[in-house]
Amino acid sequence: MIISASRRTDIPAFFGDEFYHSLKKREFKLINPFNRKVSLLKFNNDSEIEGIVFWSKNPKNMFENLKKIKKRNIPFYFHFTINNYPENIEPGVPRLSERIKILKDLYSIISPYKIIWRYDPIILTEDFNTNFHIENFEKILSDIKPYIFYVTVSILTVYRKIKKNFQYTPDKKTEREIILKLNEIAKKYGIDLKTCCYNVEGVEKGKCIDASVFGSALKIKKDKGQRELCNCDKSVDIGYYRTCKHNCLYCYAL
Repeated sequence: MIISASRRTDIPAFFGDEFYHSLKKREFKLINPFNRKVSLLKFNNDSEIEGIVFWSKNPKNMFENLKKIKKRNIPFYFHFTINNYPENIEPGVPRLSERIKILKDLYSIISPYKIIWRYDPIILTEDFNTNFHIENFEKILSDIKPYIFYVTVSILTVYRKIKKNFQYTPDKKTEREIILKLNEIAKKYGIDLKTCCYNVEGVEKGKCIDASVFGSALKIKKDKGQRELCNCDKSVDIGYYRTCKHNCLYCYAL
């Protein structure tokens, strides 16, 4: 099995000790996000975990536990989100310079395990227009290029619960143009760019949960529980909705 930790909350930022405690017990509590039904995911030994995919905006509090996981030879990789939106959009997230330092520190701790940079979500409004994203993306990439495996980008999905936070009308032409431009910048720096849940001709469609990153030919089926355009391999997500303290205005999980 592949464990996703997590699409639903920032486990490395806020629940690293709880995660490692459950890993030691070989037992994770799962809560169904739709009916709140509780179940247990049990396993007998570490070898039953093909890999762990961590998702975070600030994994600093997870560093010591990551060292322990690395010693146990459990494969993992990181999605590290860095956007550089202002504090009113991401109120609980450290500022850009601090997150870049955290990413570099993470690399020094977990190497050769992988870090995937997420430039996600791309918000397209009057304040965050095409020029904002082009300048912002290249500024960040120029600093973190040596430390990342590749970059994943996605366009903001305006779920009903966040519609009140943004005056945003999807413009497919602008969305495709900005992805193509970011892809050009990534190529200039020798970094692959992949999309999440978005199809653009000439740009690789990514898998955020990708069994091949773990370096083995795992026979993992596509995850049918995700959005239609999601390309991810099947995983078990152990996070809980409404527990993340970053309080980002674009978050679907609050």
